[in-house]
Amino acid sequence: MNKEKKHIVHEKQKYISIIYRNRKLLKVNVLILSIGLALSYLGYEDMGEPIIWLGIIIFGYAALSSYMAKKQLKQ
Repeated sequence: MNKEKKHIVHEKQKYISIIYRNRKLLKVNVLILSIGLALSYLGYEDMGEPIIWLGIIIFGYAALSSYMAKKQLKQ
């Protein structure tokens, strides 16, 4: 039972670290999106649009993995 408890605690710590990593990633993502929007606004659409799409993809990844980690923590 002790070994099983250690495994459960280790898994919880892993999911908690994923959630904290995604919070940091979302903070960086705000910077990426703002740079993409600024470039698009200044007339550099050819550089701004891919950066905006990169920000959207990062946001989707972080949101989905955070949702999955929180769901696993509840179990």
